Amino acid sequence: MNQSNDYSIPFNRTLYILFLLLSLYYVFFNGDFIQAASSLGIGVIFDPFDQKITWTQRPIWQRVWLLVHLGLAAACLGYGMATSK
Repeated sequence: MNQSNDYSIPFNRTLYILFLLLSLYYVFFNGDFIQAASSLGIGVIFDPFDQKITWTQRPIWQRVWLLVHLGLAAACLGYGMATSK
């Protein structure tokens, strides 16, 4: 009976969601887009999908999701830098 308990996917999804929520907090309650970009950048490290699947084998919607996530992080960083004093 060799049953493997792999908790990496739920763990990564939880941290991914927490960093997304933290970035929303920074944007809507603090107005700090640079911190939001930082949280989004850290959040993408915790890939919410199965990390055993290579990039080319992933469904297109997962690849689009992660690229949009990175684009939002870059947009927050750019906007934060453009509007900082």
